[in-house]
Amino acid sequence: MTNDFLDKMAAETLDSASSRRLHARILEISEIGRTENQGSKRMGYSEDELAAKNKVAGWMKEIGMRVRTDGAGNVFGRYEGKDDSRVFMAGSHIDSVPDGGHFDGAAGVITALEIATLWHEAGYRPKYSYEVVIFSDEEGSRFGSGLTGSRAFMGMLTEEEINKYRDPDGQTIDDVLSAIGSDREQFMKAEGPDHPIEIYAEVHIEQAKQLEQKDLPVGIVSGIAGATRTNVTFRGEAGHAGSTPMTERKDALVKASEFISTLPEVAKGISQEAVATVGKMDVKPGGVNVIPGEVNLVVDARDIDEDNQARLIEAVARHAEDMVKDSPVSVEVDLTTRVLPIPVDPEVISKMEESFKRQDLLPVHLPSGAGHDAMSIGTEFPITMLFVKSIRGISHNPEEFTHIEDLSKSVQVLKDFFENY
Repeated sequence: MTNDFLDKMAAETLDSASSRRLHARILEISEIGRTENQGSKRMGYSEDELAAKNKVAGWMKEIGMRVRTDGAGNVFGRYEGKDDSRVFMAGSHIDSVPDGGHFDGAAGVITALEIATLWHEAGYRPKYSYEVVIFSDEEGSRFGSGLTGSRAFMGMLTEEEINKYRDPDGQTIDDVLSAIGSDREQFMKAEGPDHPIEIYAEVHIEQAKQLEQKDLPVGIVSGIAGATRTNVTFRGEAGHAGSTPMTERKDALVKASEFISTLPEVAKGISQEAVATVGKMDVKPGGVNVIPGEVNLVVDARDIDEDNQARLIEAVARHAEDMVKDSPVSVEVDLTTRVLPIPVDPEVISKMEESFKRQDLLPVHLPSGAGHDAMSIGTEFPITMLFVKSIRGISHNPEEFTHIEDLSKSVQVLKDFFENY
């Protein structure tokens, strides 16, 4: 399989020096860890992730930014502002999923750096010093737990959690930290910014189709959904598929199927942003000629509002219990994970809307169903996010693509936002 990433990039219309620089830098980063079918493979704490960080750090130094790396491998480039008591911060990650695309994460890093570059060229100093950050291992593809760098930065990781980190090759977090010149002690000391963060901003490709359907280049993220995981187990009775009459069956899979097929209506009944998905199910005993006696499934349910998230959790449990009323099948529901949503302050959204209007762009609000590094920062500091149009909504795939001119518009909006914040 091949894809036409390079052909698409060659066909891009570039209307400014800034657009041409964004284009060139996306291309340069794409060369690091590029796969046979023009995808990207820069796993967290890999040599390729480190090489990409070093490439960006070099660009930071070219415009006089002070560059530092913390114990978690997060890279910070500082552009001095008028007031050093607080910082504006913007960035994202530069690791990828195996055979992913070239815009997820990298777009946020390159656009954040472009703002500093434009200020440098104009001799402009922002109200507060400005830091561009590259967070380590956002995707979590290597150790199965994402947002590693940003969570370490915010002091959200425990020794107990990182002790469980082990990649498919058996490497531990200590092994990979050693490879980047760090160690466990420095990793745990990564906690906290040098100065209070006035606001953290992250540009990210949408990874969905709403902006494309509206024919808009950029949108304002209204909040980041908090994910929940609920284990649901239906228990019936296994039996012979041929000799057990239909009237006497205790088929756990029938009830599980009814639950799954009607789950979308449960989410729709909570809010426009609520979503619920069953992507994993285990049927026991699993014989082709055996009535299923037990079904274990996991519900992934999300909402950007904390109260709605709580209502969604309750609704999923109630829905499971309703499925087995007046039935010989029983059900057990267990909420195993709840990550609280991160809202964006309405006042921040209002300021971003003004920036859109000054750039002659229509401000449209979009929820973020996926997790981002902004979630970690948002537990303590104000955040804002911009989504940039994804072609066909494709992401985590070599076919992932976003037009450079749309990225350029996000730069202009976010630059205006910081200048008027």
